[in-house]
Order: sequence, then structure tokens, then C-alpha cells
Amino acid sequence: MSRTLRLVAFLVGAVVLALLIREVGVDTLADGARTVGWFAVPIVALHAIVYGLNAFAWYITLAHEPGAPPFRSIFRISVVGFAINFLTPVVNAGGEPYRMAALAPWLGARRAAGSVLQYAMLHALSSLFMWLTAIVAALTLPGVHGRIWWALLAMGGVIVAALGVVRSGHRHGFVARLAGWIARRRLGRLSAWLTKQEEALVAVDAQITSLHAEQPGRLGAAIAVDYLSRWVAMGELLLVAYAVGTPLGVTPAVMISGLSALAVNLFSCCRGRWDRARGRSISSSGSPASRPRLD
Repeated sequence: MSRTLRLVAFLVGAVVLALLIREVGVDTLADGARTVGWFAVPIVALHAIVYGLNAFAWYITLAHEPGAPPFRSIFRISVVGFAINFLTPVVNAGGEPYRMAALAPWLGARRAAGSVLQYAMLHALSSLFMWLTAIVAALTLPGVHGRIWWALLAMGGVIVAALGVVRSGHRHGFVARLAGWIARRRLGRLSAWLTKQEEALVAVDAQITSLHAEQPGRLGAAIAVDYLSRWVAMGELLLVAYAVGTPLGVTPAVMISGLSALAVNLFSCCRGRWDRARGRSISSSGSPASRPRLD
């Protein structure tokens, strides 16, 4: 990325940070800092470890690639990508294009895209494993029974099915098949462009599946490291709970950490679908004033 683009990105980030501080309020942030106290230091250090583990998991998948960047570059690209994802509305995916662009000087555009998508699926796998762990933890708590128990069990079954889908993507790829499905929808220029890019998309799929086919042990190690980062991140909940005088045990912390992350992702998905449905309703009615009010 050019220095000009980096400067623009920095300025945009600074503006967004200033807006967030203004929205939350300096007094609120100061009160929170006073409540947490010196625990803020280990919490920040904890996140440095979490992002370090995320970057190391990605680095494991890249170590066998000729021309792969050093770990410090992977760490920088990874942290910036996660920061962009947190600011992306509805779907946390804005960091992936940045990662592809930042990695391209080392690997080229196609291999960079394949590597980023490969890690995105790996990161999704670790999320699914953590959600499944949280459900198991919740099922073991005394007081969880009846409909709640069965609802958690059903949710666990859905997650297991999702694990199978993501693992299939690691084995067989998905980019070319997804592009082919979209192209068959006859979407004009998009379909024509995807058809022309078939060779490139097949190459991206080959990059995604290469690690599973050639070095499955390395892929397993990367998934384990990324899953470990989820457990380290849970330490933030334990530290904050202790700082405010309500210490938690490990089992409740795992349950809260995993299920809250699952709830956030489900809410984001449902919100995106609701926004699209509301947009279609507005378009069909011809006037925003006729849409239903939520208040």
C-alpha cells in the first residue's frame, strides 16, 4: 500500500476513534477506567497475546509458502485487518480486502486472496469450536434444563453442521463453485465478469485447499492456536469481573464469552437480513414514509 493510502487510512481511523469517544462520552470512559484501575494493564497485554496468537495461526498456514512475509508483518496486517472488521457495519468482513492488498506484494494477488480466505475459514472454525465449547459448558450448569437444555442442544447440532460445511471448504474449496452459482443467476456484467475469471478463481481454490491436501498437520496446528486465542481472550472477562468485585469461575466465563459472541454474530446476521427486507419494502411502496415503525 502506498504511503498516501496509509495516511488516508490513518486519518479515517483517527476520525472514527474521535467519534466513538464522543458517542460514549469522556466521563463514561473515565469512570470505567477508574473502576477497572490497574487491571487495564493486564487486559491490554492480554489482547496483545490474543492478536499474537491469531497472527501466529495465520503465519503457520503461510510458513510453507515461498516468499511468505515475516511474522512481524503478518502480525501488523492481522491487527489492522481485525480493527477494520470491528468498524465494518453489519458484516465484519472489511478487513479481508485490506489483508489481501497488504499481502499481495509478497505472494501476488491470487495467492494472497487464497491465503486470506483460508485463514478466514480457519478463524471461523475456531469460533465454531468455541461456541460449541460454550454450549457444552452451559449444559453442565445446574439449573439448565427443560426447553433451555433442548434449545442449547439443538443449537449445538447446528454448529456441528456448520463445522462440516467449513471443513468441506478447506478440503474442496468454495470460491469457484460460489462464483459459478452466482454467474448462473444471469446478473449481467457481474455474471460475465465471473465467467471470465474462472481460471483465476480455480487458482484461489487451489491455494485454499493446498494446506489440507499437502500438510493437514500444519492446518490442525493453526486451528489449535487460533482456538487457544479464544481461551486467552476469555481471560478479559475474568479480569474485569474480578476488578468490579464479582469474580467468575472458568465454566461460567466460558459460557458467557462463547454464547455472547454467538449472540452478537446472530444479531448481526439477522439485522442484515432485516435491513435488506426493509429496503425491498421501501422500494416496493415507493415511499419511505409508508414503512412500518419499530417504536
